Amino acid sequence: MIVTTSLEPTPETLRHAEELARRFDLPLVARKDDSLTALRKRYEETEILIVSSNGARLEAVGKQPFFFHPNTAAFRIKRLERGDNDTMLAVCQIQPGDEVLDATMGLGADAIVFAHGVGKTGRVVGIESEKTIAWLVEDGLRYWSTESEALREAMQRVHVLAGDHAEILKSLPTDSFDVVYFDPMFEETVHSSAGIAGIREWANSRSLSPEAIAEALRVARRRVVLKEGKTGVLYQKFGFTPYRARGNQVVYSYKEKGGGE
Repeated sequence: MIVTTSLEPTPETLRHAEELARRFDLPLVARKDDSLTALRKRYEETEILIVSSNGARLEAVGKQPFFFHPNTAAFRIKRLERGDNDTMLAVCQIQPGDEVLDATMGLGADAIVFAHGVGKTGRVVGIESEKTIAWLVEDGLRYWSTESEALREAMQRVHVLAGDHAEILKSLPTDSFDVVYFDPMFEETVHSSAGIAGIREWANSRSLSPEAIAEALRVARRRVVLKEGKTGVLYQKFGFTPYRARGNQVVYSYKEKGGGE
């Protein structure tokens, strides 16, 4: 993988590209007037990370471009600012100051909403198993441009970890987060969501394991929460209690610390 810029980059874009290449230990290539095809031939690379005024975008042969965007977090936070409820925050019983582990972060929309809900005194950590996704989400959380102060502050409060969630959960102390949250994105919910279409070809399609659930219950102080499509059956497999909300296209379910309801 190489890093380059858009055509005629601004000084700010150049600084961003230099920072990204340095942080991820990737070669930075001057774009000049070259096409992406020419760069691929010259450097024998199929994956090119392009930095523009709109942020970083990953282009690869045979795949859709992948880039960060806050997706549903933007309008969900607007609704919360108006005083509306968010079903995810309700089932997780989120309060200011809570500590949340989003074990399957993906593009990070849920993690951002969690960060808004826990406020400045809380903590949100998102785990992403695919290193490339983790890189671009971490970068996007810092550089995404928005006029919403609440959205911007929430994005900046999300801490990203790259790695396998099962292994990271094993390494964490008992009772180290109030809530551990799973949204296994390659269950059926992903296929109906245009907002995350670009991530499908890059993401990990492995489903949840009983071992990961067991570790999550050890790590959580309060409860473990699972999100899946309305026809999902993982909550039955793992013995979670469904949280019913009228009109939802997804099913949230939970298991309390100690296995009770």
